[in-house]
Amino acid sequence: MLQFSHDPEAGTLYTYFTELEAGQAVYTLEYPASLLLDDAGQVVGLRLDLDDEITLDQLELALDDEFGRLDMETGFLSILIPGTTAHHAERLEQTAILDLDEDEHILGVELAPPAELLTPERMARLAPAMVSLDEAPQAGEGPVVFTPESGVGGQESGNEDEGRETEQEYSADDSNSRLPTPDSRLPTPNPQPPTSIKSGFVAIVGKPNVGKSTLLNTLLGQKVTIVSPRAQTTRVPVRGILSRPDTQVVFIDTPGIHQPSHKMGKFMVDLAERSLPGADVICFMVDMSQPPSQLDRKIAEQVQRARGHKLLLLNKVDVPPRRGETYMEEYRDMGRWAMELAISARRGQGLSVLLDEIVARLPRGAALYPTEQVTDQTEQQLAGELVREKVLYFIQQEVPHAVAVEVDEWEQKDAATYIRMSINVEKMSQKGILIGAGGVMLKRIGSAARRDIEQMLGQTVFLELWVKVRENWRDDISAMGWLGYRMKDWS
Repeated sequence: MLQFSHDPEAGTLYTYFTELEAGQAVYTLEYPASLLLDDAGQVVGLRLDLDDEITLDQLELALDDEFGRLDMETGFLSILIPGTTAHHAERLEQTAILDLDEDEHILGVELAPPAELLTPERMARLAPAMVSLDEAPQAGEGPVVFTPESGVGGQESGNEDEGRETEQEYSADDSNSRLPTPDSRLPTPNPQPPTSIKSGFVAIVGKPNVGKSTLLNTLLGQKVTIVSPRAQTTRVPVRGILSRPDTQVVFIDTPGIHQPSHKMGKFMVDLAERSLPGADVICFMVDMSQPPSQLDRKIAEQVQRARGHKLLLLNKVDVPPRRGETYMEEYRDMGRWAMELAISARRGQGLSVLLDEIVARLPRGAALYPTEQVTDQTEQQLAGELVREKVLYFIQQEVPHAVAVEVDEWEQKDAATYIRMSINVEKMSQKGILIGAGGVMLKRIGSAARRDIEQMLGQTVFLELWVKVRENWRDDISAMGWLGYRMKDWS
C-alpha cells in the first residue's frame, strides 16, 4: 500500500507502506531525501538516498511493483504515485526519518519539506492517497495511526600566485558586475550594557553530527548556523545570542571534535577545545540512540577538566534505539554532571527545561551584546555559509568537505543586494563535479542558496557564483588564512 498524511503544525509529510498500529515502530534510521515533482511542480513521490547497510528484506514493504523502485547502482529508492512521472527531484535540507518495526522492516518515512511544497495545490496529486491523522492519546509513541479521508482542500583556473587564483570563466549568473569587497569585521560587544542581568557563555560540544547546530537554531528560533546530514559541517565557533529582559545567553556552537586528518581538521578541533575554558556552562551533547564511542569518552574527559557547569544533553530522545537498547547509564558514567537532560533538538522536546537549567547557572553581569543582535556572524559570513550548506546537500563523493566559500563582492543597489562569491575546491575533478553537466549543478546550488539569502536579508538578491581550484588548501596554512580560517580571528 502507499498512503500519505500531512501534519501542518509539525510541517511534515508522512509516507506509509503499511497500515500502522500504535507502538509498531520501535526504532528509526535517517537518510538524505528528495521530493519528486512532476512537470507542473506538483509532488508525486519521494526519493531516498540509501547506502549498502539497507537490505532488500528491510525494503520489502516499500518495493511494491506499483510504486517502489530501487536503483542498485546509485542506492536511490524512488516512491512514485502510480500513473505519474517525475521530472525533478527537490533535495530536502532535513534528512528523512525511516520508521522500522522489531523485524527491521521499513514501515514508513517522515519528511520535513519547506512550507511552499506542502500547500494543497502542490500536494494535489497526493490527494487520492491522503489520510487524516489520528491524534487520540492511545496512539502512543512513533508514527500516528491513520484513517482514510477523501483528500486535501569554463576555463580552468590557474595555480596559486601569492594566494590568488585566475577566475574560472563559468558563472551561475550572466552578471559581470564588479562590486566592492565587503567589510569583514565582526560585530563588537555592547559598549554600553544595561544593568545587571543573568548573562554568560554556553559552549555546545560533542562529536560531529550529534545535532549541535540544530540545537542552536531551535533555541534561537531562527537559523544562525548551517546544518547538514554530513559530519564536520560546522568549521568555526558560531555565537548565537538569546536575549530576554532579564537574561542574555551567548551560545557557542563548536566544530565537532574528531581525529583530524589534515591541518584544517586540526584547526577545527583546536577551536572547539579552546571554547571550553571560558564557558560558564558546558553542554556536552551525545546521540543517545547510539552507544558511546571512544571519541565520546575522550570529549567527556576534556569537558570534565573545564571549570564551567557541566550539563549532559542526551539528544534524539525521539529516536528509539535499535532493538530497544538504552545507553543512558553508559553516558552518565562518563563524568560528573550538574544535570542530565533528555532532549530532541530537531523537535524541540525538553528545550524549555534545558534553557531554565542553563540560566540558573549563569552569573549576574552586564549584557555582552546589543539585545537586537542574534549572532556574531556578519551577513556576508552567513551568506557564504549558506552557499557551502547547499554544496553539502547537493554534492556527493569527496567534494563537499573540500569546499571553501569566499565573498568577493557585495553591494546594496536600490532594493536589491548584488553578491559575487567564489567556491574553492582542491582538485580539477572536484570543480567539474561542482559545476555539473552544462552548469546544472552550480545553478541548482546558486538558486537554493539565493532563496535562503533573500529570506535572511528580506530583499531581492542577485547571486553570482564562480569556481576556483586552490590545490590542497586544507593542508596549506597560508591558503587557509586567505580563505578566512585564521586562529587569531576565532580565538
